Amino acid sequence: MVSLLHGNYYEQAVRKNIFFSHSIARATSLPATAMIGNLVWNPPDSGVNLVMLRWASMIYASSATCTGFSLAVGYQSTTPTGLTVADASGSTYLALSGTANNVFIKGKAQAYAIATVLIAPVPVWLLHHNTAGIATTGEDNQQGELFGAFVIPPSGFVCITAHGAAAAATSHTSSLMWEEVPVL
Repeated sequence: MVSLLHGNYYEQAVRKNIFFSHSIARATSLPATAMIGNLVWNPPDSGVNLVMLRWASMIYASSATCTGFSLAVGYQSTTPTGLTVADASGSTYLALSGTANNVFIKGKAQAYAIATVLIAPVPVWLLHHNTAGIATTGEDNQQGELFGAFVIPPSGFVCITAHGAAAAATSHTSSLMWEEVPVL
């Protein structure tokens, strides 16, 4: 159903079906089993598909060898290990209450800034190029729509990975947004 009465995501957001992850000022790794950056895992018992909607990426400093970022996917039926949770994650329906680390309604997916997975993810979609002169030209801020084209089933995960070489420590901030839809 399409309506111009509200914003594009209003219906899903007000029903508390849209979620986000935000990873602030971190390194972002190449596709590997030890992932740093922004990774969202859909547990095997979640009962939902993650329908990818949007992404955002901002690089503060880099080198000529970190040439861009991609969306990557993988499969993990057991909980990843070595975990650091994302800086912020939860529903885009902002029913704010509680402490700073517990202000968002949580969904079924788990969002991490650091995670060790069993098999390295596979890049499937180029997000953006990173200029080699970032240290002298300022921040590259990019964002885009995925339009639900990538669906992450239970036991799957999605993450943002670097190209060429990992992004330097504290140099990359990224966000992912998805809808959680019951598995049919």
